[in-house]
Amino acid sequence: QHVLTRLSAVQQQVQASLQQAEQGRILREGMTLVIAGRPNAGKSSLLNALAGTDSAIVTAIAGTTRDIIRENIHLDGMPLHIIDTAGLRESDDPVEQMGIEKARQAMQQADLILILLDHSDHPNEQITHLREIQAQLPEQIEQLIVYNKIDLSQQVAQQNEAGIFLSAKNGEGLALLKTALKEKMGYQNHGEGLFLARRRHIDALQRSQAALARAHTQLTVFYAGELMAEELRIAQDALGEITGKTTSDDLLGEIFSSFCIGK
Repeated sequence: QHVLTRLSAVQQQVQASLQQAEQGRILREGMTLVIAGRPNAGKSSLLNALAGTDSAIVTAIAGTTRDIIRENIHLDGMPLHIIDTAGLRESDDPVEQMGIEKARQAMQQADLILILLDHSDHPNEQITHLREIQAQLPEQIEQLIVYNKIDLSQQVAQQNEAGIFLSAKNGEGLALLKTALKEKMGYQNHGEGLFLARRRHIDALQRSQAALARAHTQLTVFYAGELMAEELRIAQDALGEITGKTTSDDLLGEIFSSFCIGK
């Protein structure tokens, strides 16, 4: 029980360090934001509104954007990399299909996916579209739901538990979105426990986290002390890539001695 308690504490510490490292990386490198939604939801208009330029072609024709459009901006000095993607829908057009596939690939690299819905659609359609879009998104990546075209639905600009309501066309509610994005980027927590981690540091923390999870399983499910100890060694080696230290700590020494395993 003592070993399990200490193992759980280490897992929590690594998880906290990983979150701080991810936040630090975003502050250093910028956050990658992918705008996803159905055709003609206003994705390109939103990109242009955030960028303050006409980076993307905007027309009333659904499916105008067929390739990835990238724009780099700064929000209060913090870099934000915005990616506008092809509308997600079933299509027989081979060119549009390629654009949709590129959109899915871009989402895998995102720090945040902004799901853009057309608020002028019927509420039932909005729910259906949201579910259809979410079914195509990577589950591990955070999502932000935004309702566009409030200028057509007489909705006031606001933010609530459902999402952010705005108009990319006239700019209503755009400030709410920018504030939300800055919060996602760690604007309010700048300097509080964050460190400007490199990608290799984050990779090492992720490998350590995975090894600790396996160690926890070996201990609680299979009662396999030797396998647990080996997973702990893997976790420690991964952390050693960051700290430069690879010597056994007290917890590892205790584990190895408890199960009579040579170091």
